[in-house]
Amino acid sequence: MPTWRARVASAAAGCSSADGISLSFTLEPGRWIDLDTITEETLAGLRDAGVCRPRFAGLDAVVATRRDGELVGVVVQPSDAARLRRHRPPGPAALDVVGDILPRPGRREDKRAWRSRLAAGWGERPPLSGPVWADLELSIGGSLLGPLEPALDALEPVLGRDPRGRDWQEFFPNDDVIRWLRVRRSPALPAALRLRLGPVT
Repeated sequence: MPTWRARVASAAAGCSSADGISLSFTLEPGRWIDLDTITEETLAGLRDAGVCRPRFAGLDAVVATRRDGELVGVVVQPSDAARLRRHRPPGPAALDVVGDILPRPGRREDKRAWRSRLAAGWGERPPLSGPVWADLELSIGGSLLGPLEPALDALEPVLGRDPRGRDWQEFFPNDDVIRWLRVRRSPALPAALRLRLGPVT
């Protein structure tokens, strides 16, 4: 992934900054990498190139999509955050949950609490299979990326457990089925975060 980050930084050198970014990934069929992981690495490369401010404080919305194909790469489109917020997810919502505690890296108790909230919202339904979309709203003033991975790491009750996970790995959802992902800042949100997701139709 450091090589990918460096390639993105080199390709984006000289591009202007933006408060919204759209990322369209094409990856090899069967490539095992989560959309949030490759999104974070790509944005890190854009930050290195000066497109994103340090710690992503000026970035208010990101939309990332993933498809399979032979021509591997990413198309980066700086955009207006307000326009990205208006994008409609590519399917109906199967889950809509809000939480009062924002999960952060390293805070396992917060992640457990968020996972319990998702499990209660999902109930006894069978896990979703792919492709799936996810839309995460955050009422924070800092980086959008810090809570992204912890929030999605709690999705096992909804997406099932990835069979490649080891017994000692407490959080290992089958989140590589996510093919459309949006993370956005929503200062008026009356909670710490809101997650909606559903099948891509």
